[in-house]
Amino acid sequence: MTQHPFPMTEPDVAVTPQPDAPLKEVLRVDAGGFFVPLAVGTEVKWSFYDWPERQLTNVSHTRVAGTIKYRGQECLEILDSVIWGDDAGWLGRWLYRMSEESLRIVLFESRDSKGTSKIEEVDSTPEPLRLKTGLAWTGHEVYRCGSEERGVGEAHHGMVDGPFEVSLPTGKMLCLRENWSSFKPDGAGHIMAELYVAKNGRSVFFRRFNGPAWHNYDQLTTTPVRDHAGVTWRLWYECIPDISLAV
Repeated sequence: MTQHPFPMTEPDVAVTPQPDAPLKEVLRVDAGGFFVPLAVGTEVKWSFYDWPERQLTNVSHTRVAGTIKYRGQECLEILDSVIWGDDAGWLGRWLYRMSEESLRIVLFESRDSKGTSKIEEVDSTPEPLRLKTGLAWTGHEVYRCGSEERGVGEAHHGMVDGPFEVSLPTGKMLCLRENWSSFKPDGAGHIMAELYVAKNGRSVFFRRFNGPAWHNYDQLTTTPVRDHAGVTWRLWYECIPDISLAV
């Protein structure tokens, strides 16, 4: 069995607003929900805990394999593999175009446990790496493979708030929170996520919520909810990276 450091039941994590704390700006130095630092040779393992059971369902290993030229521009190549759990054997490859203070997906390749692969070009809005409280942006993320398209017409919104104190197995950390939400063309809430970024620029905790347009929304009747942008979002899972575990 593949070795990993994560307990089968999710450790307790508490998030507490700290509006008077001095943290107002952070330069994020990693790939957000993938947790891996944006430098060649770095790697991280991270966990999925599904709610309401709070049981470990998957463990991913993500690494920055190197740089690669794509359409004439240098990109970071990020590889992710599910090494334990329900989706073990799944592989993903992303190409990110990075500037000093933004990051943008340009290519995504996936391969399931049966060996079936798909490559998609990605037309996406750059996401900011310099996070400031009150920062907000809108954008899009469209995936294309030949005549197939997904994400067309969806609206993506981001905003930064905080600070928050995040109590983790490693201790308490002061963080800013990135909030991402997406909406279907008819306005129905699709996906919402929270990413907690510590003052050193590392992402330490992630929460994924579903809106009414997601397929299992009606099954999440006993999980925590968050009201945001006119939608009641229901918690689906939380992710903890290895750097947030007690040593």
